[in-house]
Amino acid sequence: MKKTKITLTLAFWAIFLVLFCGSCGEEATSNNWKHNDNTARVRLSTDITTLNPFIARSKYERLAIELIYQCPMNFDFKTLALVPQLIKATPVVKDITEGEFTGGQSFTYEIFPEAVWDDGQPVIGNDFLFTAKALFNPKTGAQRFVSYIESVRDVQVDASNPKLFTVFTDKKYFLNTETISNINILPEHIYDADGLMKKFALKDLTDPAKAAALAADPALQQFGDAFNSPKFSREIAAGSGPYKLAEWVDGQRVVLVKKQNWWGEKLAGQYPLLQAFPDTVTFIPIPDAAAAIAAVKDESVDVAFELDSKMFNELRQLDFVKKVYNFFTPPTYVYYYTAMQNRNPKLADKRVRRALAETIDMDMVIKDFYEGLAERAVGPFANDKPYIDKTLKPIAMNLDDARKLLAEAGWTDSNGNGTVDKTIDGALVEMKLQYLYSSSNFAENYALLLKNNAQKIGIEIELAVVDPKVLSEKRKNGDYELAAGGAGYQPIPDDPKQFWHTDGAVPGGSNYARFGDAKSDAIIDGIQNSPDEATRTKLYKEFQQVIYDEQPFIFLFSPQERIAIHQRFEPEVSRLGISLQHLKLKK
Repeated sequence: MKKTKITLTLAFWAIFLVLFCGSCGEEATSNNWKHNDNTARVRLSTDITTLNPFIARSKYERLAIELIYQCPMNFDFKTLALVPQLIKATPVVKDITEGEFTGGQSFTYEIFPEAVWDDGQPVIGNDFLFTAKALFNPKTGAQRFVSYIESVRDVQVDASNPKLFTVFTDKKYFLNTETISNINILPEHIYDADGLMKKFALKDLTDPAKAAALAADPALQQFGDAFNSPKFSREIAAGSGPYKLAEWVDGQRVVLVKKQNWWGEKLAGQYPLLQAFPDTVTFIPIPDAAAAIAAVKDESVDVAFELDSKMFNELRQLDFVKKVYNFFTPPTYVYYYTAMQNRNPKLADKRVRRALAETIDMDMVIKDFYEGLAERAVGPFANDKPYIDKTLKPIAMNLDDARKLLAEAGWTDSNGNGTVDKTIDGALVEMKLQYLYSSSNFAENYALLLKNNAQKIGIEIELAVVDPKVLSEKRKNGDYELAAGGAGYQPIPDDPKQFWHTDGAVPGGSNYARFGDAKSDAIIDGIQNSPDEATRTKLYKEFQQVIYDEQPFIFLFSPQERIAIHQRFEPEVSRLGISLQHLKLKK
């Protein structure tokens, strides 16, 4: 009898443990989640159009590119510091006191012995040399990067160690280490299989006079055509990074898979930028804001960036969503703006541009249109940079002053039709402007506000929704009057040359506003060439004052990111955003 009781008791506990532990096991491994694999499904608000690192324009394309290609050094997401990625240690920097590059510097790098390309070929100094040639080739369309490395004159590879190379500059540009070290390196044997660039010395391509003489060489054009072709934008994406292109379906997905036996695994414990956790990263374009929210609710995506701010706040209040996703709102290195074509006769007077800026109550925009998830932008530098001029106050809405400014600039309603006008080159010109933007909830709200408030001061604005790629091209070519836009900062000192120097105020250039003159150019050149921080700080503040006075853009705000990340991942989130290759499955 006693034996029977023990047997029944043991049976009861055995059944209980099976049921209890079975349910625990299910909760631990799945939590009833839709996906439990090591694939990161990433929602993008626009499609990827290229994986060529020197043609790409959007930050979404950069997300994919950073998983495929590497730089000698890159930014650590936690510390925001520039640390080795493809090299053994920070470069050895020396001042050059004699010879052809006197007054410049040399930077010596050594690539990891283990580093190889997709096909197993070693990454060597000649690959960096080739990449520099591709950038300085005027036919590749990569000239916008040259402004960052324009002091580079030559690259020499060590004859006894092909992993060792030295970069020579002809001046002590204050960001030489950062800009030279942060270039995506391309494999020469893949991107120039015919050896077209071998015949050109980098010293000749970096010398303006010699480069001009070489410009007509058909080999440069032949290489440029190939480099810019779909072959190296879509078909071939060969890098030294942990991921490779597996599938690309327009409008649906771009799939990257982790390489088998990737070389960086051996060094990942010592070098954090070589850690790579997801097996697969799938980029899914979902332009519509409501569709993106639906994809989160449905667990169709694991990572969603830039969610509509109002929808984001509503989403993170839903109990069933909070059980599946974590939410993050880090500040960003981004600012939004309304670009104004400064060379357009209607916008050439800074008083007109200031008047337009005074039509917007930006604090209200942030509160009502962006759910408070942003801070005002006063100019093109992040508000936490040490040289920010805090005496420059955000422009307040002031319609009376805006009308006064227009009148001072000669814009009055001479014919009583409600729109101000002015005689230009003998013809009466009505102040009618077109505003280009890509559709989103925020963009629509802001566009209507801009239109309605501008009308109150006699400016008629036509709203035109365009595809993001078309918008980018029109900004680059100066083919617009008013246009929406955004720009990024870096966690290093700013160099305003690319976006604000008149060298970039050309078709295809990045000075979208077509802003600048000899005075602003001189300040920018001074920032580039000043070796000491105190002098640069003074010049930075002078430049901010010029931008404030000239108002080439309407500076809107710097947003906080709105990110949803599936709870099965441990993310690495910072002001740089999220490191996709560091998304690690929870144990």
